[in-house]
Amino acid sequence: MTRASDRVIGTVVVLDPADTATHGALPGTWREFARTRDVRWIGQDEDAPARVEHELAGVDGAVALVAAGTAADTALAVAQRRPENLVLVLLVDPGAAGTVPGAPALAANEEWMHRMTRRRADLAAEDIDVRLVAVSTGGSEDRVTAPLPLGHPDVVVAVESALSHPTRESADPEDFAESVGIDPTPDQVDEYRARTEHP
Repeated sequence: MTRASDRVIGTVVVLDPADTATHGALPGTWREFARTRDVRWIGQDEDAPARVEHELAGVDGAVALVAAGTAADTALAVAQRRPENLVLVLLVDPGAAGTVPGAPALAANEEWMHRMTRRRADLAAEDIDVRLVAVSTGGSEDRVTAPLPLGHPDVVVAVESALSHPTRESADPEDFAESVGIDPTPDQVDEYRARTEHP
């Protein structure tokens, strides 16, 4: 049986709290990417959860959801409703809201991911992978305050890389703990094995 995460991801829904896209047009950094995938951009001024669910319902095929900053919570909430075509949630600086301007955000992001461990584990059991794909390093390299805007070139590169490797398989199902950040229960190990071992 084909697992959801084995399906080719042809659509990317972007949940953008900073409204990087103006007048309905994609940021210039995304235009090359959008030549090979359907990109649907949702700004903060809209009813984001309802709009995301509407976009997912209108797609025939696997979908990745990209979210930055405070929109990460919305992304997980949508994913927890188990839309059948959502297979990947890619996060950018989800914990950066309290970061001092100009400071690196990695520690704050890792703390946020740790707090979301149980939610991520539940989603992993449903074959929805949640990943931290891009973070603000602070200083002159980013040239912007965290969270990184979704139009930042590093974000586009990170999303492209994640879609090129949609599954993160482990050779041993006991590596489940490393995959989701917690020690597995026996049932979770069985579920993980069923998803990662091919017949």
